[in-house]
Amino acid sequence: RVAVMYLGQIVETAPAERLYAAPAHPYTQALLAAVPRPGAPPAETAPAGEPPNPEDPPQGCPFHPRCPHVMPHCRTVPPPPLAQGGGQVVRCHLYG
Repeated sequence: RVAVMYLGQIVETAPAERLYAAPAHPYTQALLAAVPRPGAPPAETAPAGEPPNPEDPPQGCPFHPRCPHVMPHCRTVPPPPLAQGGGQVVRCHLYG
């Protein structure tokens, strides 16, 4: 089982095989896309913007300042844990 954290909050959990095969949270997707692949050119996959200050985290989803899929309610409403099947749970409004 793997847990992915962003700014001290768990944003996704899943059995390892499922998480690596089908990451759901945009941060998990960016994190796995940044893993170097032998023989492949380096990927420029860092999320846009600067990481927020962990001493003053943003309201709503902690990843919303850097998320490519941000929606208005991401800025104010923390996403609840949402079961995706196969033991995968994601905290992202995209899946709610």
